[in-house]
Amino acid sequence: MGKSYMHYARSFYYNLFNYGLKLSSREIKESIISILIIAFILSFKEWGDQTFNFVTGITNFALAILFSIIAMAVNQFGQRIIAVYYGYDPEYYGNTIGLMISIVIAFASRGSIILFVPGYIAINHLAASRLGEFRYYTNQWEWAKSSFGAPLFNFLFIVILGFLPFREIILLRKLLMTNLWFAVFSLLPLPNNPGIYMFFGMRWFWAFAVGFTVGGCLLVLFTKPLIGLIGALLLGTAAITWYFIKVDSLPEVS
Repeated sequence: MGKSYMHYARSFYYNLFNYGLKLSSREIKESIISILIIAFILSFKEWGDQTFNFVTGITNFALAILFSIIAMAVNQFGQRIIAVYYGYDPEYYGNTIGLMISIVIAFASRGSIILFVPGYIAINHLAASRLGEFRYYTNQWEWAKSSFGAPLFNFLFIVILGFLPFREIILLRKLLMTNLWFAVFSLLPLPNNPGIYMFFGMRWFWAFAVGFTVGGCLLVLFTKPLIGLIGALLLGTAAITWYFIKVDSLPEVS
């Protein structure tokens, strides 16, 4: 028994470092493009108070890039580590069309509406790592759990930041808010976004993810991090209960 656990541990860490954390040139390129566009959207209204100020704007844009890099890394790592755990090779794909639409919304609203899609992690079948699994081939349930890693890890990072004085330090507050946007927008059931794989994989699971993430983020933002963590679990459970009582019990339309 001990040998099998050691073998599993070796396989997991081997896959993590050789597949999960190894990005192709395409993945790096698309990640950079996504980060730059998201940073532009987040800093759209920060190019001066009353008049345009290039120095202020470029400084805020650079900070938005830094915070987006951190949030994107956390967002991707959450999906990658869960995908590797289930024996898959994770691969990042940006959502270029979605980000172009986000830029249009930013210009149309003059930066008042923040909306973007961070892209998603596709899971590719690793034959050797999937041997012996009950469902050998790629399945929606495991893809849904892998996608949940995106908002989950951003939320956990928010909880960590909640222990720091983010209300007094503006840079910490911006970093927290960037991760909050990544967590919430990852839930949207839109094409090429993690939320769509949760929504169509298991809708009750998506309901849990929404209650857990949105409720938890708001509680951390306005109360204490531990309250946010406990409240997230309770709100996620409440969302599942609501789903099975109100939604899943509805009669099917013939």
